[in-house]
Amino acid sequence: MNKKWIAGVMALTLGVSVLAGCASEKETGDKPTVSVTVFDRGQISSSEGNYAENRWTKYINEHSGVDVNWVPIPRNEATQKINMLVASGDAPDLIVEYDIALMSSLVEQGVIQPIDEFVEKYSTEYKEYLEQNPSLRDFVTYNGKMYMATSKRSQDAVINHGMWIRRDWLDKLGLSMPQTAEELLEVARAFRDGDPDGNGINDTTAFSIINWHEIFPSMFQASNLWYNENGEIKFGHTLDRYGESLRYMKTLYDEGLIDKEFITDKDGTRQRQLWVNGKAGIYTKSWTEVDNKELLQNNPNAQPAPLKPVSTQYGLNALWQEAEPLYYVAFNRNIKDPAAAMKFLDWMISDGWKTIKFGIEGEHYAEENGVPRVLDLEKQTQEVSYAADYMVLSQWNVKPEWIPQMAAQDDLSQKLAQQRGESLKVNSEVSFRRDIPIEPPLESKMKLISEFGTIRDDVRMKVIAGGSQYTPEWGMNELKREWTRLGGEAVEKEMTQWYNANH
Repeated sequence: MNKKWIAGVMALTLGVSVLAGCASEKETGDKPTVSVTVFDRGQISSSEGNYAENRWTKYINEHSGVDVNWVPIPRNEATQKINMLVASGDAPDLIVEYDIALMSSLVEQGVIQPIDEFVEKYSTEYKEYLEQNPSLRDFVTYNGKMYMATSKRSQDAVINHGMWIRRDWLDKLGLSMPQTAEELLEVARAFRDGDPDGNGINDTTAFSIINWHEIFPSMFQASNLWYNENGEIKFGHTLDRYGESLRYMKTLYDEGLIDKEFITDKDGTRQRQLWVNGKAGIYTKSWTEVDNKELLQNNPNAQPAPLKPVSTQYGLNALWQEAEPLYYVAFNRNIKDPAAAMKFLDWMISDGWKTIKFGIEGEHYAEENGVPRVLDLEKQTQEVSYAADYMVLSQWNVKPEWIPQMAAQDDLSQKLAQQRGESLKVNSEVSFRRDIPIEPPLESKMKLISEFGTIRDDVRMKVIAGGSQYTPEWGMNELKREWTRLGGEAVEKEMTQWYNANH
């Protein structure tokens, strides 16, 4: 019996070998392989594995039709680590990053290559996605060629800076929502003087401010960005509009409308405490629900509401928004199988992203009217939340009305979700001025901005908090003089030439 069984197995094996010899390599069923970077944020538990191998890397390999070898990159050392891999010749096939400056430098070094041909030749799903979202090309195109794959962030990740205001304080003092920068000042003065918390003590401040260095310049369209000013490319913090943002901040400081300790409150701890303890009426930060949750736990009658951006003499502008792309996915110039890479990206953009983001339907989430809702927050946190960075392309785009549906159903969670949905709605109505989607990796530009930034920070604080001798006019004269001394005008010419050649 054993001899007959062995003989049968040998005959079967021989038959399979003969058939395999007649087949091409592609017909054997062997999967192609591609290597990809992934951020290691230190958030995965030992029970789940590690960033190179876990339940989601296995899921991707089982469902994408590609064997993906993940190369973990420490998040806080990403630039250094990627540059080391590039220098040693060990960079993986696909390099995934948020930092467009790093990607631009890899373009200049010839480390990564254009992907137009790969998309045209090997892609179906991503090619269609790109045709439906043509604005993304502006963020990844150099000299007329597309160097990276990318997808859109969800709008709640783009619109992530703004202001909250105490609606109950407005109602108590008989005030309307401010619509201009001047009206906002008047509301701030009323919050300072009108005892809005009703305790009979003059102990309230108007503003508690975090992310102020982005939010207030953005009001005046003078962010830490380059602008097209009548055909010439200029840096935002050298424009007269930036001087007006300094004037506004100086008024807030001089009139006691902001907490004067914000200067030394580097991590925003004191500013946050002013808000959650009900001592500030306007909060500049991001749209996180965490701080409002603590405010409502301390005072259930508080009514924090999103404040729609106010207009200035320069018009209406959002209070900083992130660039549209989620990740930038670059192809190593030495990639051996670009078809495999495109197959992986096609799978991810079509339906792979959804499971990576939310987990397994019925186990980690339930879908109700097309909206995913977490079933068990602890289980989701343990088993799914760390996987977000494997989702290198995505079509997720949350709508304001979805946010309450996705939240827990208790009263507090629902109240916070309603506020968050309202904030997304009112702020999605305001566009953010970003004249140049992608900047060139000019070494002269990067050196200039680094040196100028230190000077700018010193001048900015003198103007805001240094008294009457440091006027906004003095500050702008100083900034423009230092800009010229550091070679700013020559860099502006380089930037203008680059812009004209690429747009």
